[in-house]
Amino acid sequence: MSEIVKIKYNNTPEEINAAYRAFQSKYTLRRKIIYTIVYVIVIVLSADLIIKNPTNPAGYFAGGLAVGILIFNWIKPVIIERKMMRSLEQLGTDETYEMRLYDDRIEIETDIIPEEAETEIVAITTSGVVKVEEGSDAAKEIAEHPELVRDDTEKVEKTVYKLAETEICMGEGKDVLFVFVNRSYIHAVPKRCLSDSEYLEFKAYFEDKSLT
Repeated sequence: MSEIVKIKYNNTPEEINAAYRAFQSKYTLRRKIIYTIVYVIVIVLSADLIIKNPTNPAGYFAGGLAVGILIFNWIKPVIIERKMMRSLEQLGTDETYEMRLYDDRIEIETDIIPEEAETEIVAITTSGVVKVEEGSDAAKEIAEHPELVRDDTEKVEKTVYKLAETEICMGEGKDVLFVFVNRSYIHAVPKRCLSDSEYLEFKAYFEDKSLT
């Protein structure tokens, strides 16, 4: 099937953080609130038990356990978010993406840009792999025919989501469009990377398929 929309984008640490928060809000916040209500009820019942029978250790144990789980339930996402941001600041966000939207699938290519490093040109000969020295006949031939050189410094990974087999929906934040996949993954498409027409086409694709 023919391609409907094609966009290219990258992500800043702040945009990745926005995606993390959007995912938490969409899929874990409601469950977290339900658990909070349950733990608060346990804490209230434990307090009542302690008041009625201060010597009963069950009330202290249940109440303490509920308080600990309740605090951890709300603190854990914050800790994960801070660690994620520190890692992004240290490692950087060098990946660029190309998302293609088809009628029956979504394809995403991840172009991983390597860290700057010294590179060298080699030639494959009958004697094996040899380094091409500057000024040699091989170097001159490569200069005249650059198409002979294959660049292995970049790595491209491709992901394909078939719409018939994948749960996908699109959401929108202030500066980022989100593509949620199978309630377990999210792609963040910054609006800064889209032209006005690409933005409208991107949204229309998901809206026309009721994937919002």
